[in-house]
Amino acid sequence: MSEIAAPTRYRKLVIHQVTGDFRSSTSVVEEPWRDPGPGEVLIRNEYAGCNAIFDKNLCRNTIRYVDVRPPFDMGVEAVGKIVAMGAGVKGWRAGDCVAATRLGSGYREYQIIEASRPIKVRDATPEILALIPSGVSAMVGLERIGEVKAGDTVAVSAAAGGLGHFVVQLAKLRGCHVIGITGSDDKLALLRELGVDRPVNYRREDLHEVLAREYPTGIDVAYDSVGGEIFDAFVEHVAFRGRVVVSGHTSDFDQEIEFVPQPRAYRKLYWKSASIRGFQNQAFPEHFAEAAERILDLYYRGRLRALVDPTPFRGIHQIADAVEHLLAGKNAGKVVVKLR
Repeated sequence: MSEIAAPTRYRKLVIHQVTGDFRSSTSVVEEPWRDPGPGEVLIRNEYAGCNAIFDKNLCRNTIRYVDVRPPFDMGVEAVGKIVAMGAGVKGWRAGDCVAATRLGSGYREYQIIEASRPIKVRDATPEILALIPSGVSAMVGLERIGEVKAGDTVAVSAAAGGLGHFVVQLAKLRGCHVIGITGSDDKLALLRELGVDRPVNYRREDLHEVLAREYPTGIDVAYDSVGGEIFDAFVEHVAFRGRVVVSGHTSDFDQEIEFVPQPRAYRKLYWKSASIRGFQNQAFPEHFAEAAERILDLYYRGRLRALVDPTPFRGIHQIADAVEHLLAGKNAGKVVVKLR
């Protein structure tokens, strides 16, 4: 084993009870140190990224592919430096900067992971956590699921958020006309900086009216992570052979299922040969590595901005503050926590 430093214990965040509330469900515990085994690497996490819906729903035990049994380790994405390697590990050395995405490995000061999983990066900076996995999700969802092409009209909900700001930029790089939707006047200027052709504050403008008046032929690709009335507007105004990509529903994930009396969706889709397509990044693992390589390349070449929310959070004990900040919709860009 090769190493830089080795404490005797470190801290991590776990779900200790299923309550539905992040703060009351979680607690900080200490973990005894262990060395990486054969084929494993030890990473000292520098920053962790927050995920609103995923973190909240873990605390409710409502994610269908995860069985939460307390104590349950939390956090997914982190960026840091390799501290040590187990026997037989090739291609890594102590001090290498890496990003890693694995459930249970993010909200902790150190993680041990299979040597094949980390992605090498130039520096362990917060921007990497915006790119991986959010930038990867934007790329896979837009290209593979949305099948975007040059000249398309693309509408993006939560367009200034951690995911949305990448969808906006990638669509512009493809030569698309982009409608960026937000709920804050403060974020309209940011959307213009990102190249959005038609920023919309849905709290001040009626989205249905904007789309009907300014885009009479419809939206070719809608990338929605909000749901609710924004989703309804996207379905109503989807173009012939258009695609509505559903990557979340933040507007009502914390509520009972809403029953909306309206014509069934197929009446709006059939005559246009349009479609609604669900997308979760973990359902398409075969595209992750290629998309990560491409998204990092765009960033390193200055073709892509990675927005990190400026609100500072530091230490394991402030993760709950960071998650609540994100859930309240106060962020502009990726919410991250500096772990040391």
